[in-house]
Amino acid sequence: MSGESTPERILSTALKLFNCNGVDRVPIYKIASDLGISPGNLTYHFARKQDILYSLIDRLEAEAAEVLASPRNPGSKELARYVVNLFSLMWRYHFFFESLTYFTATDARIAESYQRIMRTAIKGSIQRIEDAIACGDISPMIAPNSPRVLGENMWAVWVNRLGTVRSGFDEARGRAAAVYDCCIHHISLVQPYASQTYISRLHEAVREILDAEAKAEALV
Repeated sequence: MSGESTPERILSTALKLFNCNGVDRVPIYKIASDLGISPGNLTYHFARKQDILYSLIDRLEAEAAEVLASPRNPGSKELARYVVNLFSLMWRYHFFFESLTYFTATDARIAESYQRIMRTAIKGSIQRIEDAIACGDISPMIAPNSPRVLGENMWAVWVNRLGTVRSGFDEARGRAAAVYDCCIHHISLVQPYASQTYISRLHEAVREILDAEAKAEALV
């Protein structure tokens, strides 16, 4: 973190503390203390904890837009990369998804950010489902089910599963296990409509990506 600017260091430290403890349990002086700067130095850059929170949510929204805009190739390897990247991002900002009800009920700006992320994610899921149907990887859906219903169900499972799985894994070392857990729950939603071959390829691709990431991290 030594090469980062002070505002970037503040945001990085706050993100770690928010994820570990929850936003409401992290006073602004705790962020300054962990960073090794005075509270006055911190408030020079961010007058309130809410300003730090807004900056982190803005960053989340920008990163989410990039992940969600990834090419819509319906192949199993491309879909695996997409879901791993998406769940990795959600894990990186899991404090936000774990407190959605509170944030969206008490802060209009954050609620608007969440709605934009959710709409983009669901739209992307619908498009990917339709592409997979078009190329024969998954079967057409019978009413009342539809790509939209499945896409909305996916988002609900993603958000709720993230909060459930987080409690079972160590914060520092549990990312890969948590992301894998979210991925297999995503796969379970697709499985009723896909061939066993496609599901096996998708599952194997997820494992390969996470294994490669683990090996790369071990070299650092």
